[in-house]
Amino acid sequence: MSVKEDGMGALSNRVAIVTGASRGLGKDLAIGLGRAGATVVAVARTEKEGQSAIPGTLEQTVQLVQEAGGQAVALRCDVAKEEEIQAVVDYTLKSFGRIDILVNNAGIQVPGTIKDMQVRHWDLIFTVNVKGPFLFSRSVIPAMANQGWGHILNVSSRQAVGPGPGPYEKPVGGNTHYGTTKAALERFTQGLAAELAGQGIAVNALAPRRPIWTEGGHWAVTRGGRQFVYSGWRMTSDIFRDAAVLICSQDPRAYTGNVVYDDQVHLSLGRLSEAEVLAHYPVEP
Repeated sequence: MSVKEDGMGALSNRVAIVTGASRGLGKDLAIGLGRAGATVVAVARTEKEGQSAIPGTLEQTVQLVQEAGGQAVALRCDVAKEEEIQAVVDYTLKSFGRIDILVNNAGIQVPGTIKDMQVRHWDLIFTVNVKGPFLFSRSVIPAMANQGWGHILNVSSRQAVGPGPGPYEKPVGGNTHYGTTKAALERFTQGLAAELAGQGIAVNALAPRRPIWTEGGHWAVTRGGRQFVYSGWRMTSDIFRDAAVLICSQDPRAYTGNVVYDDQVHLSLGRLSEAEVLAHYPVEP
C-alpha cells in the first residue's frame, strides 16, 4: 500500500515547517505534506520572482500546496541566522498553536575540490547544511516535547557515504565537502534521536537512493547550453516525497533514529515489493 493510495488525511491537524521550500525537494515535500492534511509553513530565502537566478519561489510553493488541497503560508528565513529561525518558530506557534513536523531540507553545494576550496565556502556549506538543522531542531524541541509528539526529518544524500577504500584508478572530486556535511547530519540525526528517547519526538534522516531531477539541479548542470543525460535518474521526486509522508505518519516513539533511503521506506513502511516500487516510481533508462 503506497502513499499514493492512502496518504490523504494521514497528517490532518498537524503543522509542518519545511525549510528550503521554494524549489526542488523542499517544494515537493511541502506539497506532499499539505496534501496529506498538514498545515505547511514553507520556509526559504526566495519569496518572489526576481530574487534568485534559480527557478522557484515560496509564493509558487504555497500556490501549489493549495492547488493540491492543502493549506500553507510562506515565511522568508535564512537558516544560517538564529534570530530568523526563532521568528519562524514563534510565528508558527502563535498562528497555529503547535509544531508537529520539522523537515530540515535547506542545503547548498559549492562546486570544487578540497585543494581549490576557499575557507569561506567550507564554512558556508557547514553553516547551512549542519548548523541550520541544529538551530531549527533545537528551536522546535520544546514545543514538540510539550505536545509529546513530533517528527524531525533531516534530508540527507547518497554523498554521505564516501567512495570507499582505495587505490583509485583516477581522481574523482567535487563532493567531498558536501558529503562530509551530510555524514555529519546523519550522525546528528541518530545522536539527537537518542537524546530525545521517551519524549515522543522522532528524529530520522532520509536520502534519495537515485539522483532526482529538480529545477535547481537542472539549472546547474545545463548552464551555458551544456547537455546532460539523465539516465538512471528519477524525473520526479514522488518516491522521496511519499517516503517523507510515510515517515512523518508513524508513531514517533516507534520509528526514530533511522537513516534510510526512500525506496527502503516504501519496502518497509509502505509494504511494497521491489517490483511495485519500480512500477510506482519509474527510473529513466
